[in-house]
Amino acid sequence: MNSDNMIKDIWKELEEAHVPSVVKRAMDIPSCLKMFCTYNGQDGYYGIAFSFSEGINLDISPFQNLSEIEVSLFKDSSFPDSKFLLIQLVNRDCRVRDIFAAICGNIANTIQSVSSEREAVLLVVSQMRKWQDLFSKKIKTTLSVQEQQGLFGELSFLQKLICSSMDKVHAVKSWVGPNMTPQDFQSELWAVEVKTIVANKFPNVSINGELQLDESTISKLYLYNLVVEILPVDGKTLPELIDELRDSLSQETYATNLFENKLLYSGYFDTDKDVYKERHYYTRKENYYLVQGDFPRIKKENLLLGVSDVKYSISLAVPTENVVEESNVLNTILSYEGNQKVL
Repeated sequence: MNSDNMIKDIWKELEEAHVPSVVKRAMDIPSCLKMFCTYNGQDGYYGIAFSFSEGINLDISPFQNLSEIEVSLFKDSSFPDSKFLLIQLVNRDCRVRDIFAAICGNIANTIQSVSSEREAVLLVVSQMRKWQDLFSKKIKTTLSVQEQQGLFGELSFLQKLICSSMDKVHAVKSWVGPNMTPQDFQSELWAVEVKTIVANKFPNVSINGELQLDESTISKLYLYNLVVEILPVDGKTLPELIDELRDSLSQETYATNLFENKLLYSGYFDTDKDVYKERHYYTRKENYYLVQGDFPRIKKENLLLGVSDVKYSISLAVPTENVVEESNVLNTILSYEGNQKVL
C-alpha cells in the first residue's frame, strides 16, 4: 500500500471512531521520526503530526497564516522530553483532502531516507514552506490545457535524460521547471528550455523573461522544441508518461521521492488523472537549438535601463544554423555530468 492510501485509510478509521477531540494513530513506517495520522472529531479536520526531541528547535511562526493549513506545536505528553507538531487541513473539500493525503504521503516517503531525527524535522519544515503557494494557487483547479501540454514536454525531456546513462538522481534534480526558474532544466554548466507546441499552430514559441534564452552565465543553453498533435485515442497521455517515469525510477528511492515531490509542486495530482486521460499527445517533430550567436532572442544586456519582465515570441520557421542533433545535446550534458556517452 502506498503512503497516501495508508493515510486515508487511517483517517477513515479515526473518523469512524466518533471521538469528539483530536485523536492520533502512529504510521508504521521505517523512520527515525515518529509520524502520526490525526483526526479532529470536533472540527472534522484531517491531519498529520510528528513527535520529536524537545532539543530540536522549531519556529512555526512563518506558518501561522497558511490559508488552508493550521499548524500547532506543543509539549508531547505521550513521550518524555518531546514536542508534538500538529498539521491540520482546515479545508473539508474531498479533492483537497486527497491532495493533502498525497502531500503527506510524500513526506512519509521522504523522511524514511534520512538517518537523523533532526534532518527529518528539517525535511518536514522544508515541505511546509512550499505549502502556502501550493494551496493558494495550484490545487483549486486541475491543470489548464496549456499547463498540461507544458508539463508533458518537460517530462518528455526528463525521460530522455533518465533513459541515457545519466545518474537518475542528477536527472531528476536537473528538472527545475516546478521551481519557476528561467529554464526548465538546469545544472551547473548546462540548461535546457522546453517549448511544446501543437502541430497545427504557427511554429512560434513564447519566451518568458529576458533570462530564459540568455546563455551568458552558462556554458551551453539549448532550446528543445517538441511539436505534438492532440488526438482522442492515438499517442500518449500525461498520466501514461508519468507512469513510465515512475517505473524507470522505481529502483531509485531517493530519485522517486524527488520526482513525486516535483510533480506535486507542478500542480499534478493523481486524484485528477482521469481528467488528463482525454488528451493524447502524438509527437510530430522534435528539434534542438543551441542558443548562441545569431539565434533570435532578447538578453538582459540588450535591455534599456528600467526594462524588465519581457515577454515575446520567436519563429522557429526561420532558417538557422543553430539546429543540433539530440545525440549531440545528450552527449554534451553527459560529458558535463561526468557520465559515459550515450550510444
